[in-house]
Parts: sequence; C-alpha cells; structure tokens
Amino acid sequence: MQGGSLIRRAARGAGGHHRTARAVVGIGIVLVMSGCGAVGAPPKSGAGSPSAPAGTSAHPSQTSSAAPPTPTPAPTPTPPAADLMAYAATMDGNVVPVDVTAGRAEARIPADLQPEAIAITPNGRTAYVADAFAATVTPIDLATGFAGTAMSVTFTPHSGISAIAISPGGATAYVAVVVAAQATGLVVPIDLANGTPEAAIPVGSDPVAIAITPDGSTAYVVDYGDGTLTPIALASDSVEPQILVGGNPIAMAITPDGHAAYVMDGLDANAVIPIALAADPAQDVVGGAISGVSGEAEAIAIAPDGSRAVLVGGTGASLISLPSGAQLGATISGSFTCVAISPDGATALLGFFDGTGGTKGVLPVKLSGGASGAPIILAGEPAAIAIRP
Repeated sequence: MQGGSLIRRAARGAGGHHRTARAVVGIGIVLVMSGCGAVGAPPKSGAGSPSAPAGTSAHPSQTSSAAPPTPTPAPTPTPPAADLMAYAATMDGNVVPVDVTAGRAEARIPADLQPEAIAITPNGRTAYVADAFAATVTPIDLATGFAGTAMSVTFTPHSGISAIAISPGGATAYVAVVVAAQATGLVVPIDLANGTPEAAIPVGSDPVAIAITPDGSTAYVVDYGDGTLTPIALASDSVEPQILVGGNPIAMAITPDGHAAYVMDGLDANAVIPIALAADPAQDVVGGAISGVSGEAEAIAIAPDGSRAVLVGGTGASLISLPSGAQLGATISGSFTCVAISPDGATALLGFFDGTGGTKGVLPVKLSGGASGAPIILAGEPAAIAIRP
C-alpha cells in the first residue's frame, strides 16, 4: 500500500517544483504542515459535492474543532462483515474507521503524531499505521478498535516513514524511510509475528511508495529523489539493479496478474508510465507515458480485474482504461490525496481536502459510470486509505 501524502506534498515547492523530501523531514513539522495548506476546489461530480454535504448526518468524530473526549475512546463495535469498511489515516493523528455501506465515520482511533500510510493484513484483522515524523508503526486491532504498542523503526535522527506495504502472506511489513540529509533511503522489514524490525535495506533517494508483486517475490520501491524504482528480492532482502523511469516518480500500482506496473510522475501530471514486469526485474521494460491526472499527481489504484485504474491529483481524479490509458468518463474536480478500490472492484474511495480549515473526508465513486456518492466527512485530512479485505 502506497503512502507518503504528507511527505510528498511537503517536498513540493512553489509553482509545482519539487524539493527533496529528505531536506523537509530534517527541517521539522512547521515547514511540513505549511506544505499542506494549498487551497483547492472541493471535489465535485455532477450534483454531488463534499463541500456541501446536505442530507448527510454529522457524526461526533467529524467535528474538526473538537478533541477526542478521552485519549483512548471506547471502540466502535465491529461493523457487519458484509459492510464495506475502510480505514483512513488522517493528519490530525488518528485512524478513522469508515463504514462506507452505512455512509458514516466511526469513532476515531488515536494513532501517533502524523499518520502517513496504512496497510491491512490479508486476513483483515490488523491495520498497521506508519508515522511520518516519529518513524513508528502502530498496530490496530480491527475487531476491538484499539491501538497496540508502537514499534520504532528509527535508524538515524530526523527520519520519517513515507510508505508501508504488507507481504501477500501477511508475515512481514515493509516500510520506506526517508532519511534527512542522506543520498539514500531505507526499507525496513518488520516481522509481524513479534513486531521486530529487521536489518534495513538501502534503496534510492527519498523512497515514497512501495508495491509488492502478487506472488510476493519482489517489492518495488519508488525513489522520488532520483527518478528510479528499486526492486528488492524478498526471499533474500537483496537489492536488484535500479530501474530508471525519469522525472520524480511518486506512486505505483501493480496489476493483479503481476504482469504490469503503472507509475505516476510527480513532476509531470500528464505522465502515467507503464512497465512490463518480468520474472527477473532486470528484464522489466519501461514504456512511454499513456495518460495523466488533473493537477499534481498523488496516488493510483488498480481495479481487481486489472482493466481500470483510478488516478488522483491536486485538482482532480480520473478513471482510465488499462493498458491504453484512455480516460473513462468525466474528470472529478477536487483536491485529492489518496485512493483505494474495494475488493469487488465496484467502488473507489477518494480522500479529499478543501484547503486549510475546509471540508475533509472520503468520497465514494462507482467505477461503473463514475457516479459519486454522498461524501463522508472527517475531522482530519486523509493521508492514506486502506480497505478491509
């Protein structure tokens, strides 16, 4: 599961130009938060608009000015297994369960200083949320709604986690660490059985996303700072030769059959770069850009059948056909930060924000036809979304 929304946007300078993420991590929280304050139009598609959620009922956890009543609120009862449940890591330090079927946010779960990325184990029992500044990973029991003890993966001062992905077997989590003032980043495997971080794996500059092949053989690390992907052979945790994609790659998704990957360029919003994947990453073939997204690129998700992808960016979201890249339907206007697609491929969930102090939340979108549902309003800006399997 990709992450890195806060760190990635903090790395962007005025006029859409980018600074290195590692420098921003070293400067501190004030500068990073100022990088998240760009004002954008609220998401809209047809008559629906998250900035005007008429007809939706407010949930106590959706009041932006109110603090949680206790440091550890009472957990929300486990929603029905049939409900589509998502978990949004929000920049106000929480993970918010979102019952998409019921159309409401549940009680917030305090996580850490700045949740940045989230991934759920294949069995759907535990979510792991990664922190941008504390460099910790916190487990959350999805049955009880309680957070466990945070695991520190800090190897150097001023380092922060930008992404997390869990192996298909559920045994290991891999976190990308951006290290201040360093030419290389790190990927740290975590043994989830005992919560122990293992030896760090050096990768490229400013790693901001991780995607693992469906067979669990290879992790691809998106190196924003040097325009490359770093493949890691997971059987041995050994690094393969880097793959040059150019620009500033910022997000990546792999098709369910493992035959192709699609990379978004953070410098060129019109560039979605296809990569034909081989059994040996040294034989992977980078193709020409096929499509784009409105505004600065943020995230990409691929439908379970591999036929479509949802792209989100600073001023819009698009549904495209794969492998052609042809856009399907109209662009959804808005400022989007993250995206996830339901296991049945019917619904995409788009995290959005409407500028400093504005509306924030999750927008459900039907992949057949692109119709938007009622927005689900949250107190904090979503940095990442994961959906319960």
